Amino acid sequence: MMQHLPGFVSANIHRSLDEVKVANYAQWKSKEAFENMLQNSGAQKHMNEASNASSPEPHLYQVVSVFNR
Repeated sequence: MMQHLPGFVSANIHRSLDEVKVANYAQWKSKEAFENMLQNSGAQKHMNEASNASSPEPHLYQVVSVFNR
């Protein structure tokens, strides 16, 4: 979803070595591009579905997927 939005640069999905947690690290060309994504209804739906976040917890991760534009 996100890689098709204007201003998207990349996203990296990391899975913890114990395979319990996942981290998503995304980059955008500008703050404006990021804020526009937040207003996009498709992006909002995607983020709501993907969001299971509670309080942050440190874990070791490995990169399992990288999306570049």
